[in-house]
Amino acid sequence: IGEIISRLEKRGIRTRLGHKMVRLEEKKVVTEGGEFDADLILFMPGLTGPAWLANADLPLSPGGMIVADRKCRVEGRPGVWVVGDAGSFPGPEWMPKQAHQADLQAKAAAANLVATLAGRAPTVDFRPELICIVDMLDAGMVVFRNERFNFVGPKSVLFHWLKRLFERHYLRAYR
Repeated sequence: IGEIISRLEKRGIRTRLGHKMVRLEEKKVVTEGGEFDADLILFMPGLTGPAWLANADLPLSPGGMIVADRKCRVEGRPGVWVVGDAGSFPGPEWMPKQAHQADLQAKAAAANLVATLAGRAPTVDFRPELICIVDMLDAGMVVFRNERFNFVGPKSVLFHWLKRLFERHYLRAYR
C-alpha cells in the first residue's frame, strides 16, 4: 500500500489512514485525529454482513458474515457452502472483498461440492489473491498480491485502457 500512497501523493492527493471517522460535513471531514477541508469526499465504510443473516441460524463473524473454512464450507454446517462478500474466510489481513476473490471461492466451492456429492472428501482450498488496476484517469497501474508474491506495476496509459476494456467486458452482463 505504501507504493500506492506514494503515487497518490505525487499527484497531490493526501490520504488519512488509521483515524476513526467522527462525522462528515458538507465540505469537511472530522476524524479522531483531526479535521480537514475537502472539495470531494469519497468514503468507504467497512463491510458488514447483510442484516437478515442475524436471523439465519448460521455461524457469524463479529462483522456479521458467515464463517467458512478455506474449502468454502460453512463452519459446523455439513453440506452448506458460502462464497463472496457474505463469507468470512481464513486468510491474510489484506484479503480483498472483490469479484475476483468471489470467483476463486466459487471454483473451490464447486469442486468441493462435486467431490462431496460423489462421496469423496473435499480437497480444494481457495487461494486468496488480489488483482486490480488502479486507474488514475490518464494512466493506471497493476496491483497483484497473493500469499507468496506482491507486485505494484509501473504507471502506464496502457493499464488505463485495459481497465476500461475489462470493465466494459466484465460488467456487460449486469448493465
